[in-house]
Formats: sequence, C-alpha cells, structure tokens
Amino acid sequence: MDTTEHRTELALDHGGLWAIRSTSRTVVYVDLDRRLLLRDRRGASPALPYDGEWVPLVQVSSPRGDNTVRVGDRHEYLTDPGGGTHDYRWYIPEACTSIDPVEPGDMPGGTHRPAP
Repeated sequence: MDTTEHRTELALDHGGLWAIRSTSRTVVYVDLDRRLLLRDRRGASPALPYDGEWVPLVQVSSPRGDNTVRVGDRHEYLTDPGGGTHDYRWYIPEACTSIDPVEPGDMPGGTHRPAP
C-alpha cells in the first residue's frame, strides 16, 4: 500500500486499512476489507465499551446522507460488537481532520489482529 495516499474522503467500498483522525486525540481505525472498526482512545477522550478491540462495522452515516467519510464532517459509526447479535453501538467522534492509510504493523500494539 502506498502510505503517502492521504485522502479527503473515503467510501466504505474502497477497501484497505485506514486511520481516521478528528479534532480529539482518539483515532478510529477501519479495516474496510473485513468491515471492522477499532477505537484507539487517547488523551482525555472518555472511555467507551470495546475501546482497543476490533468490532464489526455495520455502517457509517455522513451528514450528507451517504456512507462516505470526509474531512470536515462528523460521522456516525454503527458497530455490532456481538458480531451478528444486533447489539448495535453508535459512536460519533469529533469532526474528521484526516484520513490516512495504515500498514498492519503500524497499528496500536504493532499488530493488526482483526476479530474473527
């Protein structure tokens, strides 16, 4: 993967492993090949259930009404941590400031280990 490929928008059908940063220090990682999300809480961000764990990503809603993450927008991430149990969780981070590709070895903890 070309790690110089910075984006201003990312459609969910694009594929790949991405770091989505916002005005807070917390980083959202998405694995679009496996449809997973990991919230890497940093700084003074509040702790949420499933922080630091890969959870199934059901959808992303943008303020423009589509499933595209864009710099400048706030997005709603819908996850299903039970993996098919419909125990949905919403997460709405601060406004997106960057969308960057990530190599698996650059993930928190140094390894990309998605949920089964």
